Amino acid sequence: MCLRCFALLILGIAMQFCRISDATQYRYSVPEQQNDGWLTADLRNEGLDVTLIERLVERIRNNTYKNIHSLLLIKNGKLILEVYFPGQEEDGKTRIYQPSTLHGLHSATKSVNSLLIGIAIDRKLIAGVDEKLSTFFPEYKRIFEDKDSGKDAICLKHLLSMTAGLAWDESSLPYTDSRNDHVAMNQSEDQIRYVLERPLVATPGTKFNYSSGISIVLGEIVHKVSGMRADKFAEQHLFKPLGISAYSWWKYPNGTIQTGGGLYLRPRDMGKIGYLVLNGGRWQGNQIVSEHWLRESMKQQAPDRTYGYQWWLGQLPVGDRRVVTYGAQGRGGQFILAMPEVRLVAICTGWNDGNGLGEQAFDMLKRFVLPADHQLVENQGSK
Repeated sequence: MCLRCFALLILGIAMQFCRISDATQYRYSVPEQQNDGWLTADLRNEGLDVTLIERLVERIRNNTYKNIHSLLLIKNGKLILEVYFPGQEEDGKTRIYQPSTLHGLHSATKSVNSLLIGIAIDRKLIAGVDEKLSTFFPEYKRIFEDKDSGKDAICLKHLLSMTAGLAWDESSLPYTDSRNDHVAMNQSEDQIRYVLERPLVATPGTKFNYSSGISIVLGEIVHKVSGMRADKFAEQHLFKPLGISAYSWWKYPNGTIQTGGGLYLRPRDMGKIGYLVLNGGRWQGNQIVSEHWLRESMKQQAPDRTYGYQWWLGQLPVGDRRVVTYGAQGRGGQFILAMPEVRLVAICTGWNDGNGLGEQAFDMLKRFVLPADHQLVENQGSK
C-alpha cells in the first residue's frame, strides 16, 4: 500500500471514530411539547448557556453524578430541559426511565401534603395553624386529657414545622431496624395512635425534630376536616387543577394515606408543584392555593432549623451572591427546588441512599445550572 493510501485509510478510520463519538455525545434538544399544560422552550431563548447544561448532562451520563434518573428545568414558566437516564431503583433493579414513568417522591411528599393543608385552610375547613391538635382527634382524647403530659398545647403549626415536641427517632437507626420509629409506626395497626402516644420531650414550638409520623398525622387531619382521604382530596383540589392525571399514593392496610413519603408522580408533574410555589399558587391563571399560605410555608417556622411548613429553606452560593431555594426533598435524591429570584424550578430524581450522594442536585445547581443563567452571571459581574 502506498503511503498516500495508508494516510487516507488512517484518516477515514479517525473520521469514523469521531462520528461514533459524536453520536454518543449528548446534544441539547428542546423538550417535547405535550398536551399536559407545559409550554416548552429552547433554554438559549430563556437566557441559559447551552454548553454548561450539555456538560452537566454528560456528567450524569458518564456516571460522574451517580444514579440520577431524571433532570428537568423550568425557567420563566417554560419547560426548557427534560432528560432521563437508566438507573437502579430502591429494589436494586435497573430501570429505563421515561417521561411517563411515575417516580417515588419519598419525603418530598411532605411538601405536597403541606399544600393540601393550605388548601383546606383556604376553603375554611381548618380555622388556622393555631388550632389545637386535640380538636381533630376526639377519639384519642385520653391522650390529650393528661394535663401533665403537655400534649394539649400542640397546635397544627407545630406539626407543620416539625416542632411538636414528641419523641421520634428515624435517623439514628436504619429503616430496616424495627426500633426505628418510622418502621415501628409502619408495623403498628394504628399509625396515628402510635405517633400521638410518643412522649412529649420538648415544649411544643421550641425544637425541630424530623418526623415522618407527624406528616402522616397531617394527612389524616385533611381526612378529618374534609371527609376525603388525602389522596382523593389532592386529586380533586390539587392534581386536577394542575392537569395531573397519573399518580399513585401508597396507603396502609387501614386506609391511612402515607403522606410522609408515599406519593408517586411523573417528574413533569413534580415540576408543576414547584412552579405553583414559584408562581404564587397559580397555574394557568387559576389560584389553586393562596399566596398567603405559600408565604407562610416558605418562612422559617422552626427556631433551630431552616424549615418552613414541611418545606426546606436553603441558599446556594453563586460567586458572592446566594440564591434562595425552597425545597421538597426526599430520601435517595428526590428534589423539587424552586428559586424565585431567577424564576427557576429544578426537578431531580434518582436513588442514592446511605452513600453520601443524596444531595448531588445541589452540586449540579451550584456548578452548572446557576452559572449557566446569563442574567444571574451578568448581575453578579456588575456588582
